[in-house]
Amino acid sequence: MQNLLEEFFIRPIIDSRVQGYNIVNTAVYGAVLLLVAFFIVFPILHRRGIIFDERFALALFPYILLGVSLRAINSAKLLPFIRKTPNPLEPGFWTFTPGVWLLVFSLTILGLAISRKIKGNAYHKLFASIGIAFCSIPVLFCFANFTNWLAFFACLALIAFLTFALKFTARHFTNILENKLNLLAVAGQLTDGSATAVAITFFSFREQHPLSALILNINPALFVALKVALVLLLIYYVDKNFKNKNLANFTKLFLIILGFSTGLASVFKLGFA
Repeated sequence: MQNLLEEFFIRPIIDSRVQGYNIVNTAVYGAVLLLVAFFIVFPILHRRGIIFDERFALALFPYILLGVSLRAINSAKLLPFIRKTPNPLEPGFWTFTPGVWLLVFSLTILGLAISRKIKGNAYHKLFASIGIAFCSIPVLFCFANFTNWLAFFACLALIAFLTFALKFTARHFTNILENKLNLLAVAGQLTDGSATAVAITFFSFREQHPLSALILNINPALFVALKVALVLLLIYYVDKNFKNKNLANFTKLFLIILGFSTGLASVFKLGFA
């Protein structure tokens, strides 16, 4: 057991020569994430009257940018004195995966609690403002050190074009993307798929997730198409079968966070390409 923990969990955290993700830790992290999200976070917030709508989703973006920018800073080695470590008493633990997302989650809950305490149900602007305060320094630090603005903006333009092209095309067949949360969920997966495909095709980046790497090796465009198809199927299933609208929206929010947190991390890394 100790050898398994060392091989699949500890070494990917502390050794930069080892891929950050493998089949075992990806499966475990995914299972834990699902359990925490749907059996702990959702019930608690739902009971406290949190409505998971597009206003909540947009207010979350600064917190996503916080995690994205911290990952990008470490990827570019802008702060070489911060190193990967499994020790939560060292700052490096909280700025590398998975610690960085524990930090972001904690700050998100803190921001939500403060804004709800002060503003009650009209908390969204304050919630977003607190997130902007948290993320502004690391995001600006990334921007100040970008060496390839062309790649950064070109990738964002490609994502915007694909998102609106898909929305326009889908309008002739279905109204599924007229829902703002549905559109954001698809945009998140397009961000992840497109940024990863661009980074690997034009800048010799490597994909850390084993299954994604397998598909990308076949064809990067196939990777993007499969991600979009999968998220559309999930959205269709949720809209058709979930009777609890707040749970349905939370599921879409989960997809939004997954897509944009991984996708925007790749977009930021292109700024350093």
